[in-house]
Amino acid sequence: MKNILLIVFSISFFIYAQSDLQVQVTDAILSTSQIDWGIDNTIVGNEPLGGFSGVQKSDGTIYVAVNDTISTVNLGLVIFNSTDDGATWTLFGSGINYRGYYEKIKMLRSGLDSIYCTFQIGTNIYSWNPLSGNFAQFYSGNYRTFDIVASSTGNLYIFVDSLTTNHIPRYASTDGGATWPIRALVTSSGAHPKVFMSGTGDTLALNYYGPVLSDTATSIIRSARYRETGPGILSVTGSFANIAIEVDYKKEFKSVINNGEVWFVYTLGPDGSRNILARKSTDNGINFDPAITIAGNPNRDEYGFDADFWNTGSASGFDLIYYSDSAQTGPPTNASDILYYITSNYGSSTFGAPQRVSENPPVYSTFYSPTILPMHYSSGDVGAMWVGDDGATLKLFWDQLSAIIPVELTSFTASAKGNGVMLTWNTATETNNLGFDVERSTKNVNWQKIGFVTGSGTSTESSTYSFSDLGLGSGIYYYRIKQIDLNGSFTYYDLGSAVEISTPDVFDLAQNYPNPFNPSTRIDYSIAKETKVQLIIFNSIGENVAIVVDGFQQPGNYSVYFDAESLSSGVYFYKLITGEFNSVKKMLLLR
Repeated sequence: MKNILLIVFSISFFIYAQSDLQVQVTDAILSTSQIDWGIDNTIVGNEPLGGFSGVQKSDGTIYVAVNDTISTVNLGLVIFNSTDDGATWTLFGSGINYRGYYEKIKMLRSGLDSIYCTFQIGTNIYSWNPLSGNFAQFYSGNYRTFDIVASSTGNLYIFVDSLTTNHIPRYASTDGGATWPIRALVTSSGAHPKVFMSGTGDTLALNYYGPVLSDTATSIIRSARYRETGPGILSVTGSFANIAIEVDYKKEFKSVINNGEVWFVYTLGPDGSRNILARKSTDNGINFDPAITIAGNPNRDEYGFDADFWNTGSASGFDLIYYSDSAQTGPPTNASDILYYITSNYGSSTFGAPQRVSENPPVYSTFYSPTILPMHYSSGDVGAMWVGDDGATLKLFWDQLSAIIPVELTSFTASAKGNGVMLTWNTATETNNLGFDVERSTKNVNWQKIGFVTGSGTSTESSTYSFSDLGLGSGIYYYRIKQIDLNGSFTYYDLGSAVEISTPDVFDLAQNYPNPFNPSTRIDYSIAKETKVQLIIFNSIGENVAIVVDGFQQPGNYSVYFDAESLSSGVYFYKLITGEFNSVKKMLLLR
């Protein structure tokens, strides 16, 4: 059993009454049933009750808020933090006492390095700074949902959806969410606002449904931009515009803005056959390219996405994760349910090929969805969180791009011996590696598959592989291996130079291999010039029991296999007969 040291912080807190409901910050009391959280890539060793969200501070510490009632005996919103990029997780010393379902949780970090945990219970919204202990309820109101961002100057901006009127007002706070004195109306006919703050922290992208139809998800999605022009002051830049007008269902949408580029991403289609589409702008969201499909497998339902941007100083781009679901009957498997990651570099108009994130297949729920966490203070890394099935129970998992290690080939060599070629290659690390097809060509074109070598799946240990290509005639040969992932994607690795099988100078008969054998063995021999060749098998009393080769052959190295299935155990002899060379060797068959 691990020794668990729980540090409890003493925090002054405020209590707000909502009818008979009291929501407050409370010290965390660890549950004895929660014994395996923080192991490997597990954040929470059980299925959360609701959603989760995370953020990284400038010192590299990651904070993840989870709607969970099992980790502790007294909380409903808990926070786990990690100081080693998600390798291990520690329960934070306090959380929120309400032990029911939270409609939404969102963590954010301001440009002043303050972090906030905002959440919704019922139709009321709250804000909590876990590090300072400041806790406040947003205006008491009948809200359907909300979204919130923080600027580079530390100001907070919240956009709320008024349930009864379809109004979307926005509020600003200049004191860390303690008060929200600045208000403006965005629209009187809108729903489900989504906002994103740019990498510079001064430009805000807004999307929402509007006007709202009776079936909300079929409504037009609109876009707008704001600039922060003063403390708590947002000014509209440009005009409001329709960005997704398809009449089909559009249940998810989000904009990500950085360095003047915007990707607007949304799902399209009914449940069971959704695709993920995207539109790009290169002028801060004024004009957008036509929509492209970035996840559109016709045999899968693709949804549950999240997106953000990345910066490494010298480069930048956009990251996206999404849930690819086969809609199978029964529990999820690594073939039926996959969490994928795709990325687009700055300046590109497309996203790259999908890369599997999940080793524990994600599960579908209306209460939570996969979440991306940009790790700007870990060399531009990116993390992903999802609820997955480890075969025994559902857990909240964590993984990150730098841990999703592709197959790293460190060497690929070949050596020719007689009429065969031995291929050897080494890998430093592997992820989701099904194995390698071995391919050969005589002219570096028209490749032929000649074998398959099983890979090591996922491993951070070095591995060595080999494959023997035998029975080759004289000539020049080219080789390559095709590394295949579990999801079917592949990468070719060329040998880099040709291998020559030379014409032998002399006749030769090699010892069979293996020897002793049961029931088959390989016999190698060399022919120095064109001649008639016989290879005959005799028993111990000189009787001919098999003729393996009988005919004219060109100069070269040869391999034949002799099957002794019908023979009894004992000593046998094999003899090579040519016009000017005879040789006999002994072999032993052991049953």
